[in-house]
Amino acid sequence: MSSDRRMHVRFRRKVVVYATWNQHLLVFSEPDFPELGLQVPGGTVETGEDIEMAARREFTEETGLAAPQVFGRLGEALYSFESESFETGATRFEHLRTYFHTALDQAPATSWEWTEATPDGGGPPIRMAFSFKPLLPQPKLFGALDSFLPQVIARLSLEEMSR
Repeated sequence: MSSDRRMHVRFRRKVVVYATWNQHLLVFSEPDFPELGLQVPGGTVETGEDIEMAARREFTEETGLAAPQVFGRLGEALYSFESESFETGATRFEHLRTYFHTALDQAPATSWEWTEATPDGGGPPIRMAFSFKPLLPQPKLFGALDSFLPQVIARLSLEEMSR
């Protein structure tokens, strides 16, 4: 039974990007799937791709913005979940996520919509509605995407004290 269950596990390397501006976090929701709540840019690392380059690529693909110069690596965490509908042929998913922080020089707008044309799981393009949320109180993100937000908040507080 356990070997049968193992055949249904789908493993992916993922990147997660916390983009901040003026003590606010760049977040998005999916208007066509409101049940997914607030998310941050990120996605799947392609085979052989450098992890930071994947974070830069995913940031640009998902936001429509040029990637900032500095991406600070925060750490990694394994995220596991089960779903019958997420992707055909698998019921259990494991994502090894590498988290990054980048500070934006300016906000491109207070809010905007963007469409990711090529989602990892295939399927139709994904509409995303972007906005900035204050980092305090810490926003609650979908699927444990907020795991490394305390480190970002601490980094920004240290930066503010040193000015």
